Amino acid sequence: MSIEILNIVAPILIIVGLGALIEVRGYGFDSSSLSRMAMMLGTPCLVFSALMRTALPGDDIVKLMACAVAVIAIGGVAAAAALLVARLPLTPFLPVIAMPNAGNAGLPVVLFAFADEGLAIGVALFFTVALIQYLVVPVIMVGRFRAGAVLGQPLVWSVAAVAAFKLTGGRPPAVVMETTRILGGMMVPVMLVLLGGALARLQVGDVWLSLRLAVLRLVIGVSTGVAVMWLFGLAGVEAAAVFLIASMPAALVTYVFAERYNRSPERVAGVVVSSTVLTFAALPVLVWVAIRIAG
Repeated sequence: MSIEILNIVAPILIIVGLGALIEVRGYGFDSSSLSRMAMMLGTPCLVFSALMRTALPGDDIVKLMACAVAVIAIGGVAAAAALLVARLPLTPFLPVIAMPNAGNAGLPVVLFAFADEGLAIGVALFFTVALIQYLVVPVIMVGRFRAGAVLGQPLVWSVAAVAAFKLTGGRPPAVVMETTRILGGMMVPVMLVLLGGALARLQVGDVWLSLRLAVLRLVIGVSTGVAVMWLFGLAGVEAAAVFLIASMPAALVTYVFAERYNRSPERVAGVVVSSTVLTFAALPVLVWVAIRIAG
């Protein structure tokens, strides 16, 4: 079991470390262009390819989407209560504590842990979390709702295309399936490299506060994962993937929004860095628990 967990965790940590090394050594790593390419091209292709190739029926995909909503909703209530008790502002800390990094961290973990089955389940959870983040985080940060920003994301249209094929029982041409499979295949390594580069750039502010909130993020993530498994009666790889995605560290996108809207970006960066380091330190245990859950 220890060798199996090492084989799952080690590639993730190595690729993240390489991303950080490239950033620190200044090898001309254009993270902005790479991130845009990943979000505009790689992500929608991965979602389309994974969901079209999976044997998951439409009802299971809808259930997984509901699980993702429940993870954020339960996590949001718990995070808000904890922040109020600690007399800390909901802006900008609520989205940081409530929302997991389902993309850069979550997808690679479920892929390495449970192969293609885990990836398909993780994708269904990831795109739901991503949509909520783009809808809800700006509202929390500045009280602004921007539906247009979400509708302009290729991710939304890839999900719509999957829904159309699933409802009609149709199949896209083989060339479309193969093209999206190849382009989607770049997402896991690119996400991990971007995560490492982003962590190397972020400056930790208010170290003690960051550590406290990082612990809170991990506790809430694990707790919400277990709660959603129980509420939806999940079992097997579905339950394990929900547990892992929910347990992931604070999402990088919360820092992006905090910087864009000038909502204490240094403090948010500190929480993101501390949360990621803490969760990756606990990753062998989290993966061991997930494997046990999956049976």
